[in-house]
Amino acid sequence: MALKIKPGQVVPEHWTSNDWEEKARENPLYAVMTTPDLIEADAENFSPEMLESFFAKGQRVFAKHIAPRIPLVRTGADTPYMVEYGCGMGRILKAVLEAGHPCSGIDISPTMLRHCRDLVPGVRSLHLLDENNRCDLDDACADVVFSFAVLKHIHRLSIYACAVDEMLRVLKPGGLLMLNVNCQDFERTGFDNPHRTENFEEYSLHFEPGKDKPYQRRAYTTWSGVYIGYDWLKHRLDNGGVSVLDTYYHTLKKKQGIWLVGTKGDSRPFSSAVK
Repeated sequence: MALKIKPGQVVPEHWTSNDWEEKARENPLYAVMTTPDLIEADAENFSPEMLESFFAKGQRVFAKHIAPRIPLVRTGADTPYMVEYGCGMGRILKAVLEAGHPCSGIDISPTMLRHCRDLVPGVRSLHLLDENNRCDLDDACADVVFSFAVLKHIHRLSIYACAVDEMLRVLKPGGLLMLNVNCQDFERTGFDNPHRTENFEEYSLHFEPGKDKPYQRRAYTTWSGVYIGYDWLKHRLDNGGVSVLDTYYHTLKKKQGIWLVGTKGDSRPFSSAVK
């Protein structure tokens, strides 16, 4: 049995409970990018057409969302060193390399990292998260840390917190942080009068503005994970020394996905505008 995402896109039902290493061993391309052309992809042998489609999406994400904001880096680096949290098979790292930036990747799946090493050989280093959700990158080593379509698959709030903290740990003072997250707080009402999310370890509650009774209880799975509350996330970033400079929708067609852009040690005021 499969779960429908949108027309032509499904995921196996067991992907809501198995871990990411198991997904990577089954169909790593589709685990990263759920498009119809990748449903039947092999676990190890990838056609040139599939890889072209896969890396083209990474190039689009980099060009539209990440590259234009690299000038916000304030570390003094001429060519910022970039780290991707949840790099998978290197879909975006390939674009980072082609733009001339040294880069490294972090992931929870050894299989994903093996494919990344083979497919994107110019990456400086690849790092596996340990049982404490830490990696062996040095503190304050990266000029840019970014994560796309990764945090939304984390199925426990405590692990989500560890992921955010690890990104903050490796980010230099003056460095740029870019997070793509699922957050419903702006979707229905706009930023000036947002609805509210309360996060718990295994589920979240969602409230309309001014309401005490939640309209939705959302349980986390290993496919559809934490829908984070904006207040929770901003508080976590504030405590880690990161000022949020901007928030905007990844796409206006699916408004629960937002980007947060921030810099570490930056004192500029928060820009309250989801675009």
